[in-house]
Amino acid sequence: MFTESQKIETYKMLGQVAMCSGGSEYKIAWAMSLLEQGVASPNLDILATLSKPVNEFEADDYFNRVLTELGILWPGDEAAIEGYAKVISLEVIEGQISPESGASRMYALYAPLNYPDPLHEFSSLDDEWYCECINGWSEQQRRDEIVRACKEAYEAFCFPCVFKT
Repeated sequence: MFTESQKIETYKMLGQVAMCSGGSEYKIAWAMSLLEQGVASPNLDILATLSKPVNEFEADDYFNRVLTELGILWPGDEAAIEGYAKVISLEVIEGQISPESGASRMYALYAPLNYPDPLHEFSSLDDEWYCECINGWSEQQRRDEIVRACKEAYEAFCFPCVFKT
């Protein structure tokens, strides 16, 4: 039912929702994107068209209905965030986001995931001053190290099993 890019988009949204309170902006943007790509369900239509100011309870209700309609299981916060780490890594590896942005996003996941080894390096890679002044790296060396660390993180994390079909 879902294309590979729609699955990646879903993993990303689940991680973003797990990382913040409410997350209606991520839920609505995801719903709108799926709608624009031809995915259809009655509650998806409603979720995609909720307008600001969004009632978080209403958005959450429609979001849960959409997950049920589309056969998507909520993986739990930790698994959702691990999937998000894999998505961020992939985006850096494929050049969709800058290594610096990726390092910052990966570092933001470090504490919520209880300091896992695959994210340890990002505590220093996110710090431009540390990389340049302490490690003596050029801007390009730092970027290369971030990409390398993202490749390792991509292999270390798994996408959660959320799609029923």
